[in-house]
Amino acid sequence: MTNQLCIYCGGKEATTRDHVPPKSFFAKPRPSNLITVPSCNDCNCEYGKDDERIRNLIISIDTTEIHPMVKGKIDKKRDRSFRRKEGRSNLGHFINSIRMVKRYTENGEYLDLFPAFDLDQSIIDRFLERMVRALLYKENGMEYIDLDLKWKMAPSEKDLASMPDEQKAFIFSRPVKEIGDGIFAYVGYFIKGKTNSLWILNFFEGIEFMVWVKGV
Repeated sequence: MTNQLCIYCGGKEATTRDHVPPKSFFAKPRPSNLITVPSCNDCNCEYGKDDERIRNLIISIDTTEIHPMVKGKIDKKRDRSFRRKEGRSNLGHFINSIRMVKRYTENGEYLDLFPAFDLDQSIIDRFLERMVRALLYKENGMEYIDLDLKWKMAPSEKDLASMPDEQKAFIFSRPVKEIGDGIFAYVGYFIKGKTNSLWILNFFEGIEFMVWVKGV
């Protein structure tokens, strides 16, 4: 018995360790510096239900599916998850997440409609909250806290180039930490002991989220 409480719910004893990001994001042999955080069995199991669906979405984007850890490795795990009888609901979720969106050139010229994944859904909200709670614990020593979270896609290189110098200086002021070979990287902007913070989370060097956290 550890007597430590779960960092996700704050109400039950942390009898397990949760991997963040999930182990399914990594091919074997997995990195030696995987992040693990104290979790109760209920929260660990509940979050675990999302793992395959989140991974399947993230590695199927045109900017991530070319990553060497995805091609011929993680993508095989995704495909097997679709073929399993119990994985049919994962395939249904995958298909239902596709939307047709207008695509334009950098100069604003309309190209056509193209399929894209709609990430504005509750499963992504839960995943990003899980990630941020884990990083607040690892980097800032924060156990369970009430928080409010908002996220959007992080600025593109084009967006960064157009920012004022002081904004760019702030964004590049913190070190990037990496788990695995380009599989997961993050930057945290926070004050020790404070909940309010900003996190940039990058997966497979192809998709990046910006997450704001505020204590409530």
